[in-house]
Amino acid sequence: MRRRETPSYAVPPIDAFGEGGFRIAGARKDGSQLIVDGAARPWAADPFALSRQDFAVFLDRADKPDMVVLGVGTTLKHPPAEVRKAFREAGVGLEVLDTATACRTYNLLAGEARRVCAALIAV
Repeated sequence: MRRRETPSYAVPPIDAFGEGGFRIAGARKDGSQLIVDGAARPWAADPFALSRQDFAVFLDRADKPDMVVLGVGTTLKHPPAEVRKAFREAGVGLEVLDTATACRTYNLLAGEARRVCAALIAV
């Protein structure tokens, strides 16, 4: 069996979600999470008042991801126009989904070695 090289844009898998958190690359992470730079980190964004600043970690970097998968909770709610415009201007794709679908989509894109990051609101 041929081993696949680790992509330079590391993407840890989401193993599970629910009960207010996620299991990412085998480790339990409580609360909402960002997956960027090959690791998960806590995300303190207010899901009802998202702003461009909540996504600066993706938008204000030299090596921008191709896409950010945004999991918005149990019910699909699009972020404000200001946020969507910021992603367009930065040339970064934004896929807005409920958190369950966002986790599956992120894993699918990560499995294809895509330059993908995630912003996930815990359910």
